[in-house]
Amino acid sequence: MNEIDEIKDDIIATASDLIKIPTRNPPGEEKNCIDYIRSRLEENGMNVKIINKPFENRPQIIAWNDEPKVMLNGHMDTVPEGDADLWSIDPFSGAIRDGMLYGRGAVDMKSALALMINIPRIIDKHLLLTFAIGEERAEPGTLTLLNHIPSIKYGIVLEPTSLAIAPYQRGALWAKMLVRGRATHASLAENGINAIMEARKVIDKIDEYAKSLNNKELGIKPSCNITMIEGGIKENIIPDSCSIIIDRRLLPSEDYQQVLDELRNIHELDVIGFRKGVKMEAEYLSNIFKQSLMDVINDAKVICFPGSTDNEHIVSKGIESIVWGPGNLAKAHAIDEAISIDEIITAAKVLALSLYRLTNE
Repeated sequence: MNEIDEIKDDIIATASDLIKIPTRNPPGEEKNCIDYIRSRLEENGMNVKIINKPFENRPQIIAWNDEPKVMLNGHMDTVPEGDADLWSIDPFSGAIRDGMLYGRGAVDMKSALALMINIPRIIDKHLLLTFAIGEERAEPGTLTLLNHIPSIKYGIVLEPTSLAIAPYQRGALWAKMLVRGRATHASLAENGINAIMEARKVIDKIDEYAKSLNNKELGIKPSCNITMIEGGIKENIIPDSCSIIIDRRLLPSEDYQQVLDELRNIHELDVIGFRKGVKMEAEYLSNIFKQSLMDVINDAKVICFPGSTDNEHIVSKGIESIVWGPGNLAKAHAIDEAISIDEIITAAKVLALSLYRLTNE
Protein backbone atom coordinates (compact mmCIF):
# COMPACT_ATOMS: atom_id res chain seq x y z
CA MET A 1 0.00 0.00 0.00
CA ASN A 2 1.39 3.34 -1.08
CA GLU A 3 -0.02 5.05 2.03
CA ILE A 4 2.20 2.91 4.27
CA ASP A 5 5.29 3.64 2.15
CA GLU A 6 4.63 7.34 2.76
CA ILE A 7 4.69 6.95 6.56
CA LYS A 8 7.10 4.02 6.98
CA ASP A 9 9.91 6.22 8.31
CA ASP A 10 7.54 7.62 10.93
CA ILE A 11 6.54 4.10 12.01
CA ILE A 12 10.16 3.07 12.55
CA ALA A 13 10.98 6.36 14.31
CA THR A 14 8.00 5.82 16.64
CA ALA A 15 9.16 2.30 17.49
CA SER A 16 12.67 3.58 18.19
CA ASP A 17 11.31 6.40 20.37
CA LEU A 18 9.27 3.92 22.42
CA ILE A 19 12.27 1.66 22.98
CA LYS A 20 14.16 4.66 24.36
CA ILE A 21 11.52 4.99 27.09
CA PRO A 22 12.07 2.17 29.64
CA THR A 23 8.80 0.53 30.72
CA ARG A 24 10.13 -2.46 32.64
CA ASN A 25 7.81 -4.75 34.56
CA PRO A 26 8.73 -5.38 37.25
CA PRO A 27 8.58 -2.76 38.67
CA GLY A 28 5.82 -1.47 36.34
CA GLU A 29 7.12 1.66 34.57
CA GLU A 30 4.40 2.06 31.93
CA LYS A 31 3.67 5.62 33.09
CA ASN A 32 6.97 6.68 31.49
CA CYS A 33 5.51 6.42 27.98
CA ILE A 34 1.96 7.65 28.57
CA ASP A 35 2.57 11.29 27.56
CA TYR A 36 4.40 10.25 24.39
CA ILE A 37 1.66 7.85 23.26
CA ARG A 38 -1.13 10.25 24.13
CA SER A 39 0.39 13.16 22.23
CA ARG A 40 1.11 11.05 19.15
CA LEU A 41 -2.43 9.64 19.10
CA GLU A 42 -3.93 13.11 19.38
CA GLU A 43 -1.70 14.28 16.53
CA ASN A 44 -3.12 11.42 14.46
CA GLY A 45 -6.73 12.46 15.08
CA MET A 46 -7.74 10.02 17.80
CA ASN A 47 -9.92 10.67 20.83
CA VAL A 48 -7.89 9.67 23.90
CA LYS A 49 -8.90 8.69 27.41
CA ILE A 50 -6.57 7.84 30.29
CA ILE A 51 -7.73 5.06 32.63
CA ASN A 52 -6.10 5.13 36.08
CA LYS A 53 -7.23 1.60 36.94
CA PRO A 54 -6.53 -1.01 38.21
CA PHE A 55 -3.44 0.80 39.59
CA GLU A 56 -3.53 4.55 40.23
CA ASN A 57 0.15 5.09 39.36
CA ARG A 58 0.15 2.95 36.21
CA PRO A 59 -2.23 4.63 33.73
CA GLN A 60 -3.62 2.97 30.62
CA ILE A 61 -4.88 4.44 27.35
CA ILE A 62 -8.01 3.98 25.26
CA ALA A 63 -8.17 5.77 21.90
CA TRP A 64 -10.86 5.74 19.22
CA ASN A 65 -12.20 7.39 16.10
CA ASP A 66 -15.70 7.26 14.56
CA GLU A 67 -17.96 4.31 15.53
CA PRO A 68 -15.40 1.82 16.93
CA LYS A 69 -15.71 -1.67 15.52
CA VAL A 70 -12.23 -3.24 15.55
CA MET A 71 -9.94 -3.19 18.59
CA LEU A 72 -6.17 -3.29 18.39
CA ASN A 73 -4.63 -4.31 21.70
CA GLY A 74 -1.03 -3.94 22.87
CA HIS A 75 0.82 -3.79 26.17
CA MET A 76 3.22 -1.02 27.11
CA ASP A 77 5.32 -3.00 29.61
CA THR A 78 8.44 -4.99 28.79
CA VAL A 79 10.47 -7.49 30.74
CA PRO A 80 13.65 -6.04 32.35
CA GLU A 81 16.78 -5.91 30.24
CA GLY A 82 18.85 -8.10 32.58
CA ASP A 83 22.61 -7.56 32.65
CA ALA A 84 23.16 -4.65 30.24
CA ASP A 85 26.84 -5.59 29.97
CA LEU A 86 25.79 -8.69 28.02
CA TRP A 87 24.16 -6.57 25.33
CA SER A 88 26.24 -5.49 22.34
CA ILE A 89 24.31 -2.18 22.34
CA ASP A 90 22.50 -0.03 24.89
CA PRO A 91 19.21 -1.93 25.45
CA PHE A 92 17.33 1.37 25.42
CA SER A 93 19.04 2.92 22.41
CA GLY A 94 16.44 2.02 19.78
CA ALA A 95 19.40 1.62 17.44
CA ILE A 96 19.10 0.56 13.80
CA ARG A 97 21.80 -1.71 12.45
CA ASP A 98 21.86 -3.82 9.26
CA GLY A 99 18.12 -3.50 8.73
CA MET A 100 17.24 -4.44 12.31
CA LEU A 101 15.78 -2.33 15.12
CA TYR A 102 17.39 -3.16 18.48
CA GLY A 103 16.42 -2.74 22.10
CA ARG A 104 14.31 -4.07 24.92
CA GLY A 105 10.77 -4.28 23.63
CA ALA A 106 11.71 -4.13 19.94
CA VAL A 107 9.89 -7.44 19.41
CA ASP A 108 7.64 -7.55 22.47
CA MET A 109 6.02 -5.23 21.64
CA LYS A 110 6.94 -1.61 20.96
CA SER A 111 7.11 -2.09 17.20
CA ALA A 112 3.48 -3.19 17.38
CA LEU A 113 2.63 -0.15 19.51
CA ALA A 114 4.19 1.99 16.78
CA LEU A 115 1.81 0.40 14.28
CA MET A 116 -1.14 1.15 16.57
CA ILE A 117 -0.09 4.78 16.96
CA ASN A 118 0.36 5.39 13.22
CA ILE A 119 -2.39 3.25 11.65
CA PRO A 120 -5.10 5.89 12.27
CA ARG A 121 -3.36 7.97 9.61
CA ILE A 122 -4.54 5.33 7.12
CA ILE A 123 -7.75 4.03 8.73
CA ASP A 124 -9.85 6.98 9.88
CA LYS A 125 -12.97 5.22 11.20
CA HIS A 126 -14.16 2.24 13.27
CA LEU A 127 -10.90 1.88 15.24
CA LEU A 128 -10.44 1.32 18.96
CA LEU A 129 -6.92 1.17 20.40
CA THR A 130 -6.10 -0.16 23.88
CA PHE A 131 -2.66 0.36 25.40
CA ALA A 132 -2.50 -1.88 28.46
CA ILE A 133 -0.27 -2.30 31.50
CA GLY A 134 0.93 -5.47 33.12
CA GLU A 135 0.73 -8.11 30.40
CA GLU A 136 4.21 -9.40 31.19
CA ARG A 137 3.10 -10.39 34.70
CA ALA A 138 -0.47 -11.46 33.87
CA GLU A 139 -1.84 -8.35 35.62
CA PRO A 140 -5.41 -7.21 34.88
CA GLY A 141 -4.59 -4.35 32.53
CA THR A 142 -6.51 -5.38 29.43
CA LEU A 143 -9.16 -7.05 31.58
CA THR A 144 -9.82 -3.69 33.24
CA LEU A 145 -9.84 -1.77 29.95
CA LEU A 146 -12.54 -4.07 28.59
CA ASN A 147 -14.88 -2.60 31.20
CA HIS A 148 -14.34 0.89 29.75
CA ILE A 149 -14.85 0.31 26.03
CA PRO A 150 -17.92 0.29 23.79
CA SER A 151 -19.18 -2.90 22.20
CA ILE A 152 -16.86 -3.99 19.39
CA LYS A 153 -16.95 -6.83 16.88
CA TYR A 154 -13.32 -7.85 16.33
CA GLY A 155 -10.08 -7.87 18.28
CA ILE A 156 -6.45 -8.10 17.20
CA VAL A 157 -3.74 -8.60 19.83
CA LEU A 158 -0.51 -7.45 18.19
CA GLU A 159 1.95 -9.87 19.79
CA PRO A 160 4.94 -11.20 17.78
CA THR A 161 3.76 -14.14 15.65
CA SER A 162 6.15 -13.60 12.70
CA LEU A 163 2.99 -12.56 10.80
CA ALA A 164 1.30 -15.96 11.33
CA ILE A 165 -2.37 -15.89 12.33
CA ALA A 166 -3.01 -17.27 15.83
CA PRO A 167 -6.65 -17.86 16.76
CA TYR A 168 -5.30 -20.27 19.39
CA GLN A 169 -2.78 -19.85 22.20
CA ARG A 170 -1.31 -21.94 24.99
CA GLY A 171 -2.20 -21.29 28.59
CA ALA A 172 0.35 -20.84 31.36
CA LEU A 173 0.65 -21.92 34.98
CA TRP A 174 3.38 -20.48 37.19
CA ALA A 175 4.07 -22.19 40.49
CA LYS A 176 6.58 -22.23 43.34
CA MET A 177 7.84 -25.41 44.96
CA LEU A 178 9.54 -24.96 48.32
CA VAL A 179 11.93 -27.72 49.39
CA ARG A 180 12.75 -27.84 53.10
CA GLY A 181 15.96 -29.01 54.81
CA ARG A 182 17.63 -28.41 58.16
CA ALA A 183 20.28 -25.74 58.68
CA THR A 184 23.55 -26.40 60.45
CA HIS A 185 27.18 -25.27 60.37
CA ALA A 186 28.72 -26.26 57.04
CA SER A 187 31.67 -27.88 58.84
CA LEU A 188 29.19 -30.32 60.39
CA ALA A 189 27.03 -30.90 57.34
CA GLU A 190 26.10 -34.38 58.48
CA ASN A 191 24.01 -32.81 61.25
CA GLY A 192 21.74 -31.01 58.78
CA ILE A 193 19.72 -31.64 55.64
CA ASN A 194 20.85 -29.69 52.58
CA ALA A 195 17.72 -28.28 50.96
CA ILE A 196 19.55 -27.58 47.71
CA MET A 197 20.60 -31.20 47.40
CA GLU A 198 17.05 -32.27 48.22
CA ALA A 199 15.78 -29.87 45.56
CA ARG A 200 17.96 -31.65 43.01
CA LYS A 201 15.76 -34.73 43.46
CA VAL A 202 12.67 -32.63 42.78
CA ILE A 203 14.33 -31.07 39.73
CA ASP A 204 15.05 -34.55 38.34
CA LYS A 205 11.35 -35.41 38.70
CA ILE A 206 10.33 -32.20 36.98
CA ASP A 207 12.71 -33.01 34.14
CA GLU A 208 11.20 -36.48 33.76
CA TYR A 209 7.71 -34.99 33.78
CA ALA A 210 8.65 -32.39 31.16
CA LYS A 211 10.03 -35.08 28.84
CA SER A 212 6.77 -37.04 29.17
CA LEU A 213 4.69 -34.20 27.70
CA ASN A 214 4.49 -35.50 24.15
CA ASN A 215 0.85 -34.82 23.31
CA LYS A 216 0.36 -32.35 20.49
CA GLU A 217 -2.41 -29.98 19.54
CA LEU A 218 -2.43 -27.68 16.53
CA GLY A 219 1.20 -28.59 15.89
CA ILE A 220 2.50 -27.61 19.32
CA LYS A 221 3.33 -29.44 22.56
CA PRO A 222 2.81 -28.48 26.20
CA SER A 223 5.97 -27.71 28.18
CA CYS A 224 7.32 -27.47 31.70
CA ASN A 225 10.46 -25.53 32.59
CA ILE A 226 12.27 -24.40 35.71
CA THR A 227 12.84 -20.67 35.32
CA MET A 228 14.14 -19.64 38.77
CA ILE A 229 15.85 -21.31 41.71
CA GLU A 230 16.97 -19.81 45.01
CA GLY A 231 18.53 -21.32 48.11
CA GLY A 232 21.02 -20.61 50.86
CA ILE A 233 21.78 -17.52 52.93
CA LYS A 234 25.54 -17.76 53.60
CA GLU A 235 28.55 -19.67 52.36
CA ASN A 236 29.11 -21.59 55.62
CA ILE A 237 25.51 -22.57 56.43
CA ILE A 238 23.83 -25.72 55.17
CA PRO A 239 20.66 -24.29 53.56
CA ASP A 240 17.33 -25.16 55.13
CA SER A 241 15.19 -24.13 52.14
CA CYS A 242 15.35 -23.96 48.37
CA SER A 243 12.62 -22.59 46.11
CA ILE A 244 11.95 -23.66 42.53
CA ILE A 245 9.80 -21.62 40.13
CA ILE A 246 8.06 -23.54 37.35
CA ASP A 247 6.64 -22.33 34.04
CA ARG A 248 4.11 -24.86 32.72
CA ARG A 249 2.57 -24.15 29.31
CA LEU A 250 -0.82 -25.74 28.63
CA LEU A 251 -2.38 -26.71 25.34
CA PRO A 252 -5.71 -24.95 24.72
CA SER A 253 -7.66 -28.12 25.58
CA GLU A 254 -5.68 -29.11 28.69
CA ASP A 255 -7.49 -29.04 32.02
CA TYR A 256 -6.03 -26.69 34.63
CA GLN A 257 -6.95 -28.87 37.62
CA GLN A 258 -5.48 -31.98 36.03
CA VAL A 259 -2.21 -30.19 35.32
CA LEU A 260 -2.15 -28.86 38.87
CA ASP A 261 -2.62 -32.39 40.21
CA GLU A 262 0.20 -33.68 38.01
CA LEU A 263 2.58 -31.07 39.40
CA ARG A 264 1.50 -31.72 42.98
CA ASN A 265 2.33 -35.39 42.46
CA ILE A 266 5.93 -34.20 42.06
CA HIS A 267 5.97 -31.84 45.05
CA GLU A 268 3.63 -29.54 46.95
CA LEU A 269 3.37 -26.10 45.38
CA ASP A 270 1.83 -22.66 45.54
CA VAL A 271 0.31 -21.21 42.37
CA ILE A 272 1.80 -17.84 41.44
CA GLY A 273 -0.37 -17.17 38.41
CA PHE A 274 -2.46 -18.76 35.67
CA ARG A 275 -3.47 -17.79 32.13
CA LYS A 276 -6.11 -19.62 30.15
CA GLY A 277 -5.43 -21.08 26.75
CA VAL A 278 -7.49 -19.87 23.80
CA LYS A 279 -9.12 -21.94 21.09
CA MET A 280 -11.37 -19.70 19.03
CA GLU A 281 -11.96 -20.46 15.39
CA ALA A 282 -12.26 -16.74 14.50
CA GLU A 283 -12.96 -17.90 10.97
CA TYR A 284 -14.00 -14.61 9.42
CA LEU A 285 -11.20 -12.58 11.00
CA SER A 286 -8.60 -15.23 10.14
CA ASN A 287 -9.78 -15.33 6.53
CA ILE A 288 -9.48 -11.55 6.24
CA PHE A 289 -5.86 -11.72 7.39
CA LYS A 290 -5.14 -14.71 5.14
CA GLN A 291 -6.40 -12.73 2.17
CA SER A 292 -4.31 -9.69 3.10
CA LEU A 293 -1.18 -11.76 3.73
CA MET A 294 -1.56 -13.46 0.36
CA ASP A 295 -1.98 -10.09 -1.32
CA VAL A 296 1.14 -8.63 0.34
CA ILE A 297 3.59 -11.54 0.71
CA ASN A 298 1.83 -14.49 -0.97
CA ASP A 299 2.06 -16.59 2.21
CA ALA A 300 -0.31 -17.14 5.15
CA LYS A 301 -0.03 -19.51 8.10
CA VAL A 302 -2.38 -20.33 10.98
CA ILE A 303 -0.73 -21.38 14.26
CA CYS A 304 -1.26 -21.90 17.95
CA PHE A 305 0.70 -19.10 19.61
CA PRO A 306 3.16 -20.73 22.05
CA GLY A 307 2.97 -17.90 24.58
CA SER A 308 0.08 -16.56 26.64
CA THR A 309 -1.46 -13.18 25.92
CA ASP A 310 -4.27 -10.85 26.92
CA ASN A 311 -6.39 -12.41 24.17
CA GLU A 312 -7.76 -14.74 26.86
CA HIS A 313 -9.66 -11.75 28.29
CA ILE A 314 -10.88 -10.48 24.93
CA VAL A 315 -12.35 -13.78 23.75
CA SER A 316 -13.95 -14.29 27.18
CA LYS A 317 -16.13 -11.28 26.31
CA GLY A 318 -17.39 -13.07 23.19
CA ILE A 319 -15.30 -10.94 20.82
CA GLU A 320 -13.90 -12.66 17.72
CA SER A 321 -10.19 -12.07 18.21
CA ILE A 322 -6.78 -13.31 17.07
CA VAL A 323 -3.15 -12.84 18.00
CA TRP A 324 -1.09 -11.48 15.10
CA GLY A 325 1.90 -9.22 14.67
CA PRO A 326 5.48 -8.69 13.52
CA GLY A 327 8.56 -10.12 15.18
CA ASN A 328 10.09 -13.47 16.06
CA LEU A 329 9.02 -14.60 19.55
CA ALA A 330 12.39 -16.35 19.97
CA LYS A 331 14.06 -12.91 20.00
CA ALA A 332 11.67 -11.48 22.59
CA HIS A 333 12.95 -11.28 26.20
CA ALA A 334 16.43 -12.03 24.83
CA ILE A 335 19.79 -10.27 24.93
CA ASP A 336 20.11 -8.01 21.86
CA GLU A 337 16.36 -8.19 21.20
CA ALA A 338 15.81 -7.10 17.60
CA ILE A 339 13.21 -7.03 14.83
CA SER A 340 13.47 -6.69 11.06
CA ILE A 341 12.48 -3.25 9.82
CA ASP A 342 11.19 -4.82 6.61
CA GLU A 343 8.89 -7.06 8.67
CA ILE A 344 7.50 -4.08 10.59
CA ILE A 345 6.60 -2.35 7.33
CA THR A 346 5.17 -5.55 5.85
CA ALA A 347 3.05 -5.90 8.98
CA ALA A 348 1.84 -2.32 8.57
CA LYS A 349 0.69 -3.06 5.03
CA VAL A 350 -1.08 -6.30 6.00
CA LEU A 351 -2.71 -4.64 9.00
CA ALA A 352 -3.88 -1.61 7.02
CA LEU A 353 -5.33 -3.81 4.28
CA SER A 354 -7.07 -6.07 6.80
CA LEU A 355 -8.51 -3.12 8.72
CA TYR A 356 -9.72 -1.53 5.49
CA ARG A 357 -11.61 -4.72 4.69
CA LEU A 358 -13.01 -5.05 8.21
CA THR A 359 -14.10 -1.43 8.51
CA ASN A 360 -15.73 -1.39 5.08
CA GLU A 361 -17.57 -4.72 5.22
